[in-house]
Amino acid sequence: MFLWKRIDNAWYGIYGEHILKFSTYAADPLQQNKNINNNDRFIEFYSFPAMKGWEQHVFRLDDDIKYILSSFSKDTLVSEAIRRYPGLRLMRQDPYQCMFSFLCASNTNILMIRRMLNSLSRKFGRKIVVDGKEFFTFPTATDLNRATIADLCSCGLGYRSKAVKLLAESISHGNLDVKYLIQASYDDAKTELLKVYGIGNKIADCILLFSLEKLEAFPIDVWITRALSHHYNWLLSYYKKEKENSNRNKKINYDQYITFSETIRKYFGKYSGYAQQYIFYHMRQNAGKKW
Repeated sequence: MFLWKRIDNAWYGIYGEHILKFSTYAADPLQQNKNINNNDRFIEFYSFPAMKGWEQHVFRLDDDIKYILSSFSKDTLVSEAIRRYPGLRLMRQDPYQCMFSFLCASNTNILMIRRMLNSLSRKFGRKIVVDGKEFFTFPTATDLNRATIADLCSCGLGYRSKAVKLLAESISHGNLDVKYLIQASYDDAKTELLKVYGIGNKIADCILLFSLEKLEAFPIDVWITRALSHHYNWLLSYYKKEKENSNRNKKINYDQYITFSETIRKYFGKYSGYAQQYIFYHMRQNAGKKW
């Protein structure tokens, strides 16, 4: 989720047409600014306009996390990552914001993604003042459909402008129905997403996992490819044939993505997306990458 930022002891997030906020405070006011144990802190949740119980929805508190994580107990890498990063969780994103966000996420870094999405929000969203600070909601598909390619390019989207425009058009015309995608099977929902210009296998899996309730989705990017080659090559015949690490870091093609996805989802099961998050985070942390 690219549009969250921390200000003092609070986090603010743009979530569709809402601004979400949560802040921590110490049970003892005199300890507020001190480094105290998390067990001695409390969290308050706010939303503007009001979105009752958003924390349950967004932080996926309805998931049986103990059961889900226990399903990976036989996997050494994921079990170690769970031990090292006990607070790591999936979050449930706004589907439309998620779709446009990952279209903007192609072939760039997190800083640039945030810059593009903030520019879109400032140009096409609605201003909301929270705690004396200006925020802008994420534009609707209708808002973006009204925009010209030049408008989108002015937000720094570059070649992604065409994909964003066509996605907005598809949603606005009813050709892409979020309710159907949530209810559909993983395979059927992915087939529909892949019909949209600019959405490939990885972006489709990100959208399915983070916003369309497909917890079996397992997005494969360069970090996951490295993890598969270094830790799971016994699962994947392609990597069994590769002996040089330099070859193992190459981008995978369409057919390899499909094969890897099917194999790894069969291995991790219906909560494969949770395993993916732990592996992804672990690989980036070990490489010393910043967020």
